[in-house]
This record gives sequence, structure tokens and C-alpha cells, in this order.
Amino acid sequence: MSERVLITGYNGALAKRVAIIFEKKFDLVFLTSNKKSVNNKNIFFWNIEEEYIDPLALKDCKHIIHLCGFNIMNRWSKKNRELMYSSRVLTANLLFKKCFELELKIESFIGASAMGYYGLNTIADVDESAENGSDWLAKLSLDWENAANQFNKIGSRIVNLRISLLMDLNSGFLKVTLLPLKIGITSIFTPADLVYSWIHIDDVAKFILYAIENNHVAGPYNMAVPNRQSQKELIKEIKSCVFPFAIIFPIPIFLMKLFLGGRSQVLSGGLYLKSDKILNSGFNFTYPSVTSFLKNNKISNVYSK
Repeated sequence: MSERVLITGYNGALAKRVAIIFEKKFDLVFLTSNKKSVNNKNIFFWNIEEEYIDPLALKDCKHIIHLCGFNIMNRWSKKNRELMYSSRVLTANLLFKKCFELELKIESFIGASAMGYYGLNTIADVDESAENGSDWLAKLSLDWENAANQFNKIGSRIVNLRISLLMDLNSGFLKVTLLPLKIGITSIFTPADLVYSWIHIDDVAKFILYAIENNHVAGPYNMAVPNRQSQKELIKEIKSCVFPFAIIFPIPIFLMKLFLGGRSQVLSGGLYLKSDKILNSGFNFTYPSVTSFLKNNKISNVYSK
């Protein structure tokens, strides 16, 4: 009989990719706060404010993959920051509380963290031993990981994924970059020589499977490709795969700040996540470069969405 795996963040892009990779190997169940998505078969309801989780979601569960979280690129209002915190930290606390109360033997807990752990304005090369930053996003990430680490108390193996800029053809940074290339333009934010750390969404999903199947994988992992690349180099590589003759327009960072406020710090670059630990674990990247996946996909599919 297949082991049961619980995945949170049912409607998120990463959770959907993980589900595709896992569905033939595991018995999957999901938690969602959207009652319209609930079917009470493999998709169950939970409510953070009421500290409620449908107990059927946890029954016979062996592994938990915690991926839910209110989008960090939403406006950083006080209310939204509270949602970003509660949807990550309080949800992990609730999962632990219920597992502890039910005396469940969770073998592994894999939680999504973020490169924001190291600080928004950090310009440095960092490995997993680097100090936590001091801004609100770094504090959120620290509390996020500490909430996950509670599962040590019930003997679980913990893996915290410090995810860099996530590459996905159908959402986020890459979709926004690809769309204007259809008409032959794209942009970079100046200064454009700051390093950009990124990883393809499929490699994150595949590493989660790798972590479930390999007990030596434990602790925090920088989720980023080994290739050191500046924003300018990254945009040029994307351009060469899609429309080599496109024109690049530089946009000063202060203009981005006018539109995005503090969120612009997430996209400004400068933080290089060293990937020695993930490489030493034996994991192999499917997409170590932008070219490795853009050349194998029909970009027109993105334009049609």
C-alpha cells in the first residue's frame, strides 16, 4: 500500500507540480481553506482562525509537504503582511499541534521557506550556515522554519527549502518577462549587474520527491541553480531563446519602487544562494540553465494564456 502524503497549498503552482510527480507513487491528500475545492475524498478543509483541520486529512499520514502561503508579491500592507505570516507560520504551528495531539508518527516534514531568510537587501554569496537577516521578511522566514522544526519533537525528519526566484512558464517572473518579448521588447532593472538566484519549478518539485525518498536529506537547503548569473545575463539568455533581436529597456530601480514599494527588493537581486549542499546530496538538476528548458518548450503556449 502506498504511503500517504499530505500537501498544503492545494491551489498553488508548486503544489500542483508536486502532485503530478507524486501521484503514481503515493496516496495523496490535500488541505485547502477554499470550501469550493473540498471533496472530502482526498481534498479536505482546514481553518487557521478556528484551529481546525479535518482529521481525515491526517489519518495514516506519513509525510507532510507544507507549501501554502499568501503570495509574497501582493502589496505589503499591514493586513497582507499578517496574512503572509499566518498562512505560513500559524499553519505550520497548527499542523504540528494536531499531529502531536493525535500522536502521529510523521516520518518527514518538508516546508517551503525562502531566500528572504538571509535578508532583503543582502548582497552576498550565502550558504545554509549564513546568518538570518533582520528585516520583516527574514523574521517571517525564520519563524516559518522554526515552526517546521517543531516536528523534531515527534521524531520527524525536517527539510526546509529556501527557495529562490521560481521559474515557471505560466506564472511569476518568467511569464511577465516572456510576454513583452512577443512584440520584441523586454526590460531590466538597473543596476543590472547584481546576481540573480533562481530555480525551475520542476526542479523544486523533483527535489521534494528526492527528499522524501532519501533519508540523508535533512535541514535547510538553498534552492537555486549552481550557475552564477547577473540579471542582465539572465535576461539576455531568455531573449536569445525567444527573440534574439528584442530590444532591452533599462528601468531604474527607483521607478520599480514607486510601483511595487518594498516588494521591489525581492526582484532587485544581489543574493547568490550557494548550492553546494543540494549538489552534495546527490540531486541532479533537470534545468540548470534557462536555455535547458526554454529551448524545449513552446513559448507560444505562454502567450496564449
